[in-house]
Amino acid sequence: MKIKSSLKTACLLIFCFLLLVGCETNKVDVRYAGWENVTLVATGLGSIQKEWSISARLQAVQTAKINAYAQLESQANSLNTDTGKKVSAFVEKDKALAQKIAAFVRGAKITQTENVAAGVEIMMELFLGDNFKATLGLSQKRERSPSNSQNGDDSSPH
Repeated sequence: MKIKSSLKTACLLIFCFLLLVGCETNKVDVRYAGWENVTLVATGLGSIQKEWSISARLQAVQTAKINAYAQLESQANSLNTDTGKKVSAFVEKDKALAQKIAAFVRGAKITQTENVAAGVEIMMELFLGDNFKATLGLSQKRERSPSNSQNGDDSSPH
């Protein structure tokens, strides 16, 4: 009886450990706004409480995806812009921007799905690139040239 109790406790501890490890994020240290070619990576874990079944696995996969998306969104919000402010500072002021970033993150690519003892583990990658800059509204500002000829004003010296 005592062995079963110890075994259950050990299994519970292993499950908790796997849950915590599965929610670990791979942080990208971005100190400048040159993150255009950065790929964010996150791992989500969806646990299966009872016995394995198709519906339990599908639910675990969905939970793992949601966890990974949340981690990617958190990483994207922690990036610095050209002004030195974090993306999260702009998100706090503009809820529409928060929705745009969340939608951008939903485009992440699933790179690996693995069945683990406690459930399902999903790894995702999100390439930022110019599309993320456009989501933030930064690419439009950079695409505008300082020449006045585009505005119909041809008074610039040649």
